[in-house]
Amino acid sequence: MGEAGGLAVEVEGLERSFGALHALDGIDLRIPRGSVFGLLGPNGAGKTTTVRILNGVLEPTRVRHLRVLGHEVPAEAAAVRPRVGVQTDTNLYDRMSARDNLVLFARLYGATRARAREKADGLLTMFGLLDRAADRVVTFSKGMKQKLLLARALVGDPELVFLDEPTAGLDPEASHELMGHIRRMSRQDHTTFFIASHRLDEMEEVCTQVAVLAGGLIREAGPPADVARRAVAQVRVRVTPAAGAALSFEALGAIAGVIGVSGDDDGGVLLQARAHADVPRIVRGVAALPVELLGVAEQPPTLAEAYLALVGGGRPGGEGER
Repeated sequence: MGEAGGLAVEVEGLERSFGALHALDGIDLRIPRGSVFGLLGPNGAGKTTTVRILNGVLEPTRVRHLRVLGHEVPAEAAAVRPRVGVQTDTNLYDRMSARDNLVLFARLYGATRARAREKADGLLTMFGLLDRAADRVVTFSKGMKQKLLLARALVGDPELVFLDEPTAGLDPEASHELMGHIRRMSRQDHTTFFIASHRLDEMEEVCTQVAVLAGGLIREAGPPADVARRAVAQVRVRVTPAAGAALSFEALGAIAGVIGVSGDDDGGVLLQARAHADVPRIVRGVAALPVELLGVAEQPPTLAEAYLALVGGGRPGGEGER
């Protein structure tokens, strides 16, 4: 169980090079304890490199300041490791059963045999694997192995959990359940989660903080909604007509502050505004039209739109990877 308050991760000026390749060019991170943090970026952006440095597996090339759970890393990495959980795709024994895998790792964390069995069965139940507890891992599907890897990361009751693409191989229902477990553990147990992923819809759903990593740099960081607003300049108002009602694009385009009108895939109409200050005037103008409406509201930008703006060329330097 983690602690409330303070920072789980503090990073300033983190750099990592592999020969001539600069994977990380000086990134800064401040992750509060008990938060769910998402590091977003394309494949090869340096997400896994960052995770490995933070849990002491890989040393930075240069760093001004790096503390994890109050300890200097890499100098005090040995004091950090018992307090963190790490999900990778290489820490299961295929010839052993699912239960025996978890019991083994729980014992390595210092649990008694009885407590290790209790923790193993609790995690197998959480991930819907209890009926396969006695089966060897080699017989598991990719999705089942992924669930067991996540259970393995949690078996030591970590304060900080590193997850690298945790929903890879999971179906939508299992992914949704996992996000629910993460939210619950963060809120109730103050467990901190560091998730490296490019699954934007899931990260927007679960993360309290995100950072977009591209070209070795953090392009934006903060709560998902704030990142989206800063990265996407477009201001939009969505108009939803009643069934059978016809909206005139010409009339909508004539409303003061509207600079663009387009339909969307759900039968609504999107109005592009010059600025946020124009939104109230646009809403009043739409409401005054002689047509029955179901709703008129500003449509905030999504994390996916922000990601594309930051990584896909929407900002200088965000168009490629190093």
